Amino acid sequence: MAIDRRTSSPRRLALLILAGLVTTLTLTSLVLPPPARAQALPGLSGGTEEASDEAAAETPEPTPAPPPAERASPRATMATFLEAMNQREWERAIATLNLRREGYSDDVVATRGRDLAAELKAVIDRVAFVDLEEIPGNVGGRSSYAWQTVDGIPIELERLGEGEWLFSRETLDRLPDLWEAVKDRKLVEGIEETPTTPAMWMRQQVPETLRQGGLLLEYWQWLALAILIFVGVLVERTVTFVLQRIVARQLSRRLAGRTVEDSLVTASMRPLGLVAMAVLWWLGLLALGLPPQALAILLVAVKFFAIAALVWAAYRAVDVGAAVLESYAAGTETRYDDLLIPLLRTSAKIFIGAFGVVFLADNLDINITGLLAGLGIGGIAFALAAQDTVKNFFGSVTVLMDRPFQVGDWVVIGKIEGTVETVGFRSTRIRTFYNSLITLPNSNLISAEVDNYGARRYRRWKTHLGVAYDTPPEKIDVLCEGIRELVRRHPYTRKDYFHVYLNQYGPSSLDILLYIFWETPDWATELRERHRLAVDILRLTRHLGVEIAYPTQTLYLKRGGETTAEAFDDAYARSVAGGEEQVRRDVRELVDAELDGKIPPPVGFATSRVDGEASE
Repeated sequence: MAIDRRTSSPRRLALLILAGLVTTLTLTSLVLPPPARAQALPGLSGGTEEASDEAAAETPEPTPAPPPAERASPRATMATFLEAMNQREWERAIATLNLRREGYSDDVVATRGRDLAAELKAVIDRVAFVDLEEIPGNVGGRSSYAWQTVDGIPIELERLGEGEWLFSRETLDRLPDLWEAVKDRKLVEGIEETPTTPAMWMRQQVPETLRQGGLLLEYWQWLALAILIFVGVLVERTVTFVLQRIVARQLSRRLAGRTVEDSLVTASMRPLGLVAMAVLWWLGLLALGLPPQALAILLVAVKFFAIAALVWAAYRAVDVGAAVLESYAAGTETRYDDLLIPLLRTSAKIFIGAFGVVFLADNLDINITGLLAGLGIGGIAFALAAQDTVKNFFGSVTVLMDRPFQVGDWVVIGKIEGTVETVGFRSTRIRTFYNSLITLPNSNLISAEVDNYGARRYRRWKTHLGVAYDTPPEKIDVLCEGIRELVRRHPYTRKDYFHVYLNQYGPSSLDILLYIFWETPDWATELRERHRLAVDILRLTRHLGVEIAYPTQTLYLKRGGETTAEAFDDAYARSVAGGEEQVRRDVRELVDAELDGKIPPPVGFATSRVDGEASE
C-alpha cells in the first residue's frame, strides 16, 4: 500500500498553538513580573485584612471550622511535613504548603507541589537539625513563624485565616534562592537525603548561568521547552510513519485482496502521532519544574490538544473500521450490511463527538452540569425544534426494521425514481437516472409507498420474432425448439418458466412469441444477457435458413368499371360442400398422425435437451 506522508497541516497547527502559548507567557511576564504578580493574584486563603473587614461589615460570616490537628500549629505542620516526606506521602506533604490560589487545577498543585516539597526538604536537610521541641506549639496571636533564616531569606510558616499553619508563599517563591545558598553544604548529621525530583536533578546539571531567571522562566527551562518541542515533532513524525506502515501491512494481509484507500489510512494515523506528541509534551512539562503560572497555562493547552487529538484519532479510526467492514460486506450476498454499516459509522461518530466534548469540558473544569441544566430550561423549545429530527430518526429505524430497500436498489418513492446510494439517520440519498442526487427525509418513508424494482427476483422480456410467410411449418417447429434450447443453455435465464411459440399472424410476418425471464442482479447485466441471447437467435435463424421478415405491404390496383356478381348454381354449392368435408378428413388425418390419438400433457420445463431427449 502506498502511504501518504503529508502531515504538515496538523503539525503546523500544533506549533502555532505552542508558539501562541509561549508568546502569552512572555507578554504576561513583561506586564506583571512574577513576584509582584504572585502577590496580586486573588484567592489567597484568608485574603487581605481590609477585604475581610468589609465583608464582615456587610454580612456576618459563619464560624470557621477548626483546622486539621496535623496543621494546627507551626510544630504540628513541621512534624507533618517531615513525617510525610520520610514516608513518601506526597499528598500530606503538599498539604503543608501554601499553594491555595484560585484558578490552579489539581494537576498543577500536585505537580508543582511535589517539586516544591522536595526542594524544601532538601534545603531543610542542609540548614539545621529540626528540633520539634524548639518550635512553638502555640504562638498566640502571631500570624507567622520563621524557623531559620538563610542569607536573609526566611524559612517561614504562616497562619491562614482559619488558623491553619502552612509554609508561606514567600518561602516557596524563594526556594531557588534558598537552594543556591545551601547546595554546597553537607547534609545535617543523621539525616537521610530525600530523593530529588526530575526538575531538581536537571536544574543541578545545567550551568549556573542558565539557572538565572529570564522572562518568567529560567534560561535552562526555555531551552528545555525548545528541545521538548523539537523532540515532540520528531516523535509525531516517527509514530505516524511507523503506524502507517504497520496498519497498511496488516490490512493488506488480513483483507485478502480487498483494499482500503491509502489516504484513509494516512488520515487515520496522523492524529495518533499527535497524541504521542501531546503525551511527550505533557510528561516533559511535569518534569521541568515550571512556575505555577506557566505550568497552569501550558498544561491546559497541552491537555486540550491531547484530548482533541485523541477524539480525532477515534473519529478517524471509525472510518478505517467502517472501510474494513464495507470491504467484508462487499463479499457477502446480502446487501443489508451495506445499509447497516453507514448507520453504525454515523452513530459511532456522534457518540465519539459527544463523549469528547463532555470529557474535554470535565478535564478543563467546565461546569457541564450547569450547562445541561440550562438546556433543561429551554427543553420545550428544543423539543419543538427537534421534532423533525425525531421523525427522521424513526424513519431510519423503520428502514432498518422493515427493510423496504437496500443500498443499490432501484426504487420509486412517490415521484422520485432512482438508485439508493446512502441511508443516514436524517435522510436517504437517491441517485436518479439523469445523475442528479435527491435527498429524501426519512420521515417520508414512514407513510410513503415504496416500489422496489431492485427486489425483483426475475426481469421479464416479452417480444415477437417475425419470420417470413413462406417459411415451412417444419422449420418453424425446429426454430422454436432451438430457441428453447438457447434459453436452457444461457446462464442468466429462468429455466422453470418460459414460452417460445408461433403466436400470431402479423401483417407481414409469422410472429413467434418470446416470453422469457432473466435472473440478473441489475439492469446492466440484463441488457448484456439480452444482447447475447438475441445475437444467438440470429445465428440460429441463419443456420436453419429461416428468413426474418421485413415489414411489407401489397397494393392491388383495380381497373375497369363496376363488378357484377354472378349467381351460384347448385353444382358449385355441391362442390364447396364436398371440399369442406374433404378438408375436415385431411385435418383429422394430420392431427391424428401427429398426436397418435393421445392428449398431450401440460407444458413442462426441462433444464436441458440433448439429442432430442430431455434431462433434468
